[in-house]
Amino acid sequence: MRWSDTDIGAPPGPAPAFRTNVPAKADETMPTIGHIGRYALKYKIGAGGLGTVYAAHDPLLSRLIAIKTLNLEIAPEEREAFNALFLNEARAAGGLSHPHIVTVFDAGVSDHSAYIAMELLKGRDLRQLRQEGWRPTPVQAATIVRRVADALAYAHSKGVIHRDIKPANIFMVGRTQPRVLDFGIARIAHQHDGAGDIAAGSPYYMAPEQVRQQPVDRRADVFSLGVVLYELLTDQKPFTGKTLSEITGAVLDHKPPRVDEVDASVPAALAEIVARAMEKDPEHRFRSARALSRELRHWLEENAGTSAPDSVPDEGGLEAPQRRKSAVAIAAGLVIGLLAGMGWLALRGGSAEPAPVVVQAAAAAPAAGPAKAPATAPAAAVTPVVAEAPAPAASTPPAAEPPVRVAAARPAPAKAAAPKETPSRPARETPPPKAAATGSVRIAVSPWGNVEVDGAPVGTTPPLNELTLPEGRHQIVIRNADFPPYSASINVAPGQPVSLKHKFGS
Repeated sequence: MRWSDTDIGAPPGPAPAFRTNVPAKADETMPTIGHIGRYALKYKIGAGGLGTVYAAHDPLLSRLIAIKTLNLEIAPEEREAFNALFLNEARAAGGLSHPHIVTVFDAGVSDHSAYIAMELLKGRDLRQLRQEGWRPTPVQAATIVRRVADALAYAHSKGVIHRDIKPANIFMVGRTQPRVLDFGIARIAHQHDGAGDIAAGSPYYMAPEQVRQQPVDRRADVFSLGVVLYELLTDQKPFTGKTLSEITGAVLDHKPPRVDEVDASVPAALAEIVARAMEKDPEHRFRSARALSRELRHWLEENAGTSAPDSVPDEGGLEAPQRRKSAVAIAAGLVIGLLAGMGWLALRGGSAEPAPVVVQAAAAAPAAGPAKAPATAPAAAVTPVVAEAPAPAASTPPAAEPPVRVAAARPAPAKAAAPKETPSRPARETPPPKAAATGSVRIAVSPWGNVEVDGAPVGTTPPLNELTLPEGRHQIVIRNADFPPYSASINVAPGQPVSLKHKFGS
């Protein structure tokens, strides 16, 4: 069995990441440094123990992609068997479609090496980030690992076990947006080394059953992910050594201190989750990555709160707190829309035009009437409930919504006292109030955002792309859970459309 120097403590070289800073004109016009299959290699991104990664141009689809080649020495008589194994594993990896797994486009065998073509990402892997001094908060660490656990649970449901979960194989494209790399690569390499379907992975993160060269199942990935979470929370590896035998011996026999003993700022409940994930006996660990994800989700709900910036959708759509918030928002919207629609139709004399959605602050109470007030009191003002709409899952576009019209608040007019009866002077009728002037706001947001107007949620863009607002100044806030909110103060005037554009992450 074989490990690279970067896996057992030597100074690491460039990580097999996809790209930290893509050149400004990274396209087919760049010089070509070689070819693999139909792909024109443009520049080298990095190299690791098992392969080299290049940025390449795909002439068929006219786009830049990442090409990973495997650096394996294969005897001519073994080439055919290796090619069959490689293509089988690549086919399994290519069948995985998940927002936290890198997308595999193609795989093949060239004259010199096997290769995998995948999406070209911008960012850094967790190993690079830690080497640069970044250390996440407990909430950030739990969120990242929970998302990786979701990705692993999905892969396990497809019969694919990773076998080499480690920081270098968790690529970050946002603050807490991981992509899992290299499904099947470890198995290919170690089967080629003659180990069969047994020990595979990096020694610091291997499960004990991998060290013993026993058959592994999905719980080996759970152990490795527990080690990653331990390292993110404590800034140190739980199993160390100067040689391979010392590291693997520590994996088998050493019981590391709990993370809350290493760092007292880590909550005890989170430390318990890490300890259970790292149980040496597979029977005592979480039975699956889905079970680990569920425990982390519960901890995040209790400790991060519903307004935490790192809350994320689960496989079913929304987090439990977000589902509750969504129910409140929907109920409030129905009540507000019904009341607003009744008022609008009354003002328009029963027009059949659909009633707009009304977003307003609490209406001011009408002035007190004269001493002899009529028996019928004016309708009470209604204050709408304001609840932040939840962020949709990255992989599921929001449902289509009609354009939202936001009408101005109209307090109910006080009923005037009845005039004295005078035969020569009949009572004068009060003319109906004039409709407030409105203007339009056109919205273009990428990739998406929840829109609030003056503190009230009005929908998700896209598909929402236009608002009708009362004349005057309004505060618009657009929220995306993975980025800081965007806020703008706009002045709305009749006949003068306002355009509001924003791209999160730019």
